[in-house]
Amino acid sequence: MATVVNVHGTFVHSAGTADALNINPQAPVQWWQQGSTFEQEVKSYVAGDDGPVDVVPFTWRSQNSEIDRRQAGSALLETLRGLDKKGEPYVVVGHSHGGSVIASALIESVSRRKPLVNLQRWITIGTPFVGMRKERFLFSRLTLTRKVIFVASFMLFMMFLFYVLGELYTHGFRARNERYYTALLFSGVMMTLPILFSYIVFRFFDGRELKGYSAGTVRRAREHYAGKWLPLSHKNDEAVQGLRMLPNMKLHFFDDGFAASTITKASVIALPLVYLLFVTSPTIMLGIADFLQTRIYDVQEFVEEDSAATRAREELRNFSGRMREYQEQADQQSGLNPVAAEEARQRAANARRELREKRRQLEQSFPEFTSVERAQRFKRRFLQRNGQPCEGGRLCGGGTDYVLNSKLLFHVVTDELSSAVVDDEIVGGRMGGLLRLLIPVVLVPFVFAVIALVILKIIEYVAQFASLLLARALNTVTLAEMKRSTFGNDTEGEIVVGADYGPSWLEPVTWELPADVADRISAHSNSMASQSIAKFREAISTLSYAEGEDARSRLISDYLTWNELVHTSYFEVPEFRKMVALAISQAPGFRPTEQLLNDVGYQATVQWVAVLGQPIVIGQNPSIMVAELAPQQAQPQPQVSYQA
Repeated sequence: MATVVNVHGTFVHSAGTADALNINPQAPVQWWQQGSTFEQEVKSYVAGDDGPVDVVPFTWRSQNSEIDRRQAGSALLETLRGLDKKGEPYVVVGHSHGGSVIASALIESVSRRKPLVNLQRWITIGTPFVGMRKERFLFSRLTLTRKVIFVASFMLFMMFLFYVLGELYTHGFRARNERYYTALLFSGVMMTLPILFSYIVFRFFDGRELKGYSAGTVRRAREHYAGKWLPLSHKNDEAVQGLRMLPNMKLHFFDDGFAASTITKASVIALPLVYLLFVTSPTIMLGIADFLQTRIYDVQEFVEEDSAATRAREELRNFSGRMREYQEQADQQSGLNPVAAEEARQRAANARRELREKRRQLEQSFPEFTSVERAQRFKRRFLQRNGQPCEGGRLCGGGTDYVLNSKLLFHVVTDELSSAVVDDEIVGGRMGGLLRLLIPVVLVPFVFAVIALVILKIIEYVAQFASLLLARALNTVTLAEMKRSTFGNDTEGEIVVGADYGPSWLEPVTWELPADVADRISAHSNSMASQSIAKFREAISTLSYAEGEDARSRLISDYLTWNELVHTSYFEVPEFRKMVALAISQAPGFRPTEQLLNDVGYQATVQWVAVLGQPIVIGQNPSIMVAELAPQQAQPQPQVSYQA
């Protein structure tokens, strides 16, 4: 018995889900299912040489997934092998990616060197054949598990390589003995065995899993299946045209400056971050302390214990100590003995006057006295602990004492800034002290504001540049992921190069439907779209009150027939179904029935089928070929043969 196998496309449910094995029994019967109009017409128009034809549906998960399509191709191949074993002729008809499933089954059959002998014709309808290519390098084609194993096998060789480099660095090329290089060469060969073994094994599996790319497989596929292929497609098929144009599509999801504003906001906290960077960086803090010690204070010169300035400083400290002692006595006696308290206050006042006088004298005798004071103060605060110098005579804590680091930075923006602005030799006394107090309060915020504005401008410039690079990278990645998802490429080690009207292993042939049939399909899809728009207009209020996206999606699917598209309207047009039936009837082992031969449109159908499947000169418009070939086939003919 001759058999016709129907293979549906992606997302066979009207709601777009992909569980082909559990079709809703209340839904309309689709073209590939038993009991459909197409099945009935095939049985009416086509017969086998030895009796009626059998129409068999083949179902698969129908996800938009290259892996699913290949798994479905393997399952279809087993079904077709079962028919092959019976020795009976059969034809396979696939719509949309059902045609991709058929092509996958055929390429797998020749890759195993067991072509399908009794396959007489395979017809693809509106199929966007996705073209793939292998990744260039074997490592990039491996699965994640295999990559991990491959890298692990490389570790022994890498360790040996580092060992050799270390030996060369230590001893040069001098051999320790006459067997040194022999042993080294032998060890190197042994260390490479794991990586070589892994490479050979993975190369073997790669060849078995990607046999469809071998020249021998492609040659055998063309020999066995090129002449049996009939592609049918509408020139305005949305799925085919969309996927064909997708590789050249340039979409910009992210504007060049989309991240600039967000990145620039970092300038608000940039100054505190810089401060934290300084405080927590031992290198920076040691550098600041060393600079102050050697360039600003010249500590080694000013703080020698036997220098006159140092001795003068110690004398001042003694006067200051006596003054504080008298003041403490006055405070202690103030409530007990007013007379003694008054005497103590008088002594403290005298000591204060003596201190000021002594300071003036010292400043006149030692011009560098103020510098010595600052140097001594710096030394006690940052270079000494408990009167003893810190390690190396440098900043105590080695830059890791964050508390001391923060004190040093505060010292820089107060004492150092004040000394840099107010000259102690020109402005002294109370006025000088007041100025030195006000300078940090007024000037430091101003300086920090200037620094913050400079940082802001730098960040703005960097943000624009970073946003531009980020936008380009994200646009590239997003577009690539969108294309990958749209093509359904979920394979490892393969890249989509585009989609076309035929598999990459076949030469291009005439695929475009005749204008009469194409116009009828377009008219049907337009009519269905008009009806759906009218139903949507009536259902707007219902949709607006639907709760949740799922509810709205269900309502929308209820109002769509999915024949609003050309891609899904092929089998709704009687003329197209009759074309497919005639093409099946011309395959060896099949014949047209009297009902088809006596059909009023039989001669027109013969002309339509006759111009399809003819070889195409690259760059030639198929529609022109149809117009040129149709008159040559105008005479009635009971049989139609073509060469694909």
